[in-house]
Amino acid sequence: MLLPFKSLLVFEAVTRNASFTKAADELNVTQSAISHQIRNLENYFSIKLLDRSGSTLVLTDEGKILFRDLSSALAIIRNNIGKLKASAEATSVGISVRSHFAMKWLAPRLQNAPFDFDFHFFHTNESADFSDPLIHLSIEWLREDQVPDGARLLFPGKLTPACHPDLLKHLKAPYNPEMLSQNILLHENDSVSWQEWLQLAGLEQLQPVRNEYYSDTNVRQQAAAEKLGFALVHPDLIKGEIAEGRLCCPFSEVLTTYSYYLKVPDDRLNISNVRTFVNWLDRESRDNRESVIRLAS
Repeated sequence: MLLPFKSLLVFEAVTRNASFTKAADELNVTQSAISHQIRNLENYFSIKLLDRSGSTLVLTDEGKILFRDLSSALAIIRNNIGKLKASAEATSVGISVRSHFAMKWLAPRLQNAPFDFDFHFFHTNESADFSDPLIHLSIEWLREDQVPDGARLLFPGKLTPACHPDLLKHLKAPYNPEMLSQNILLHENDSVSWQEWLQLAGLEQLQPVRNEYYSDTNVRQQAAAEKLGFALVHPDLIKGEIAEGRLCCPFSEVLTTYSYYLKVPDDRLNISNVRTFVNWLDRESRDNRESVIRLAS
């Protein structure tokens, strides 16, 4: 005998809403139709699933088992349907990306790119939540020993302290990183990157005047430009600020254990616009790396 799928959907809606009335409204049917489907399901299994003797609906033990499994299965189905609908209807490309990289690297290149579709930027410092069907790909700042399988290098990383030139005007070059003990260090959400850079500079025990934490790289960089302290930056992403004299990178030590990586789930590559954009990104990143190599040589 075939499973009574319609009755199962009704049972899940009734249990989730804890109400025949709400389930009827959600499914756009009458309450009598709801009752009929519940009786049909109980007859199918030859067990009682709901206790309706009191003022509230109570699941029997068997009903609890059915709802637990049914709820999980329907959640998976709804999620996959959402992804399929998003794939079929996707005209814009959703990108999970740090706001700093979006503003300094991606947006300037997109300005003259030949795309006839839209982009949605989801700004975050965290890994992308690909259960969201609106997010098609992510660009993430990752430590080299934590890069997941399938991620591809997009933009090689560098980190070195930057400050406003006025913080150095009473000092003579070459500048000693020990001067950081007389200044404020501007961090992201934690101090890991600064600790790694200080270790690279041989100053693991250095204690600054104080530490300040900014979750937004753009705000942290602006704080450095406002003479509020030293922030770790990617020097290739602040060439404009350096040329304008608002920031400088006084030390030779450069941390290279982090880079920007591109992550694209396989199912997103089935979307034509996503595939077109990813191919463009690959070309842009390759051209960028080749340009850096030419300049270095």
